[in-house]
Formats: sequence, C-alpha cells, structure tokens
Amino acid sequence: MADLLTHVAVANLFGKATKESRVRAVFLVGTCVPDITYKGLLLFADSPTWLAEPSHAPLPLLALCYGLAMLFAESFRKQAFGALYLGGLLHILIDLGKSYFGQGVILLAFPFSMERYELGLYRPEQAVYMMAGAAVLFLATELVFRRTRPL
Repeated sequence: MADLLTHVAVANLFGKATKESRVRAVFLVGTCVPDITYKGLLLFADSPTWLAEPSHAPLPLLALCYGLAMLFAESFRKQAFGALYLGGLLHILIDLGKSYFGQGVILLAFPFSMERYELGLYRPEQAVYMMAGAAVLFLATELVFRRTRPL
C-alpha cells in the first residue's frame, strides 16, 4: 500500500501538467497498472513470478495499456492510451530506483533480453517510511494547484 501511495503521489505531481482532469485521472490509474497486473497475476491467477515480472517492462506495458485504452470511448482512446502508458512508465522509473538486493526486477529490454535492472537507491521496506512524505507531497500539490487553477 505504501509503495502504491508513493507512485500515486509522484504521478499526481506530474499529472498536474495536463489541464484536463480526465487525462490526469487516467494517468494516475496508469501509474498503478504495473503493480495491479503483477499482483493480480501472482495472487488471483496463481502465476509464477517469472510470468508476472514482465508487467514492469516497457514493451508488455505498451500492449497492456493499448488493451486497457479500448475500454474507453473511441473519442478518448488516444488520450487514454497515452496517459495510461506514460503513467506506467513513470511507475517503472520509480521502481527502477528501488533496491532488490542485487536481483533487480525491471526488465527494460524484455522480450529481447531477460536481464534485470535496478539502481539500488532505496530498499523496498523504506517505501513505508516514504508514505508520509508521499502523502504530504500529494496534499501540497493539490493545495498549490487548487489555489492557482481551481477545478
């Protein structure tokens, strides 16, 4: 939960670049897509980890976001696809900074390479401590943008 809150808080900051609230909302959802897919495959489909890991790779995410964009009205699909995919890429970028104890889980070149990457800037359990900062960041950006640009 803390990790997901961190992703949404950072996405909220970047999502303010768009003036359209629908696009911003889909961008926030897109930031959650890799983890929802990963955990959904592990928990509900009882898939092995190696099958779920490509959810954090740019090319499979492209196909997944394309499929999800088809759930939107035809007039909004292109924007929905872009917002979903950019949100997913932001998620991968944030996760790339995490330490997986030398294992790495970000498959940047999947399916052409199974090499895993990580930057090792912070450990997974530190996301719990980052949750408070993420909540403050989320509230601060909301307050600033609501004052400068009311809904």
